[in-house]
Amino acid sequence: LDYHYDFSPRDVQKKVLDIQFQIARETKKPVVIHDREAHGDCMTFVRKYTDVRGVFHSYSGSGEMAKELIKHGWYISYSGSVTFKNAHNLRDSVLSVPLDRILVETDAPYLAPVPHRGKRNDSHLMYATVETLAQLKRMPPLEIAQITCINAKRLFGLQ
Repeated sequence: LDYHYDFSPRDVQKKVLDIQFQIARETKKPVVIHDREAHGDCMTFVRKYTDVRGVFHSYSGSGEMAKELIKHGWYISYSGSVTFKNAHNLRDSVLSVPLDRILVETDAPYLAPVPHRGKRNDSHLMYATVETLAQLKRMPPLEIAQITCINAKRLFGLQ
């Protein structure tokens, strides 16, 4: 759900997301949630479909929201926005997410991490996001990279 830009009416977005959750339930596949300024409505779907799992991509919610998502079995994926100077709440949310539920992503071509902010993002810049997560979790970046790779394989059934 993207409430930042009104390219699609909110009721239409919610109907389509409901269909996606139904498909995920039937196929036992994960849902990838795009939540932009729609935390409450996205959480309504998570609470409604308690048997569906997935990931909140390019996470932008609070630590409390992350804790609730984790209780429901969801993953949290961080993009370059976690490296931004004023992303204090987002960085705080990292501390609420256990290592086995963290993913990392680019959200390319958007949200290039600091020190590349404002440039076109792609996978070769993901190291900066990994380094930020590693600093917050007080562990080596390579370990974060390995853990997030294992988590992605588990979530998407790529074992």
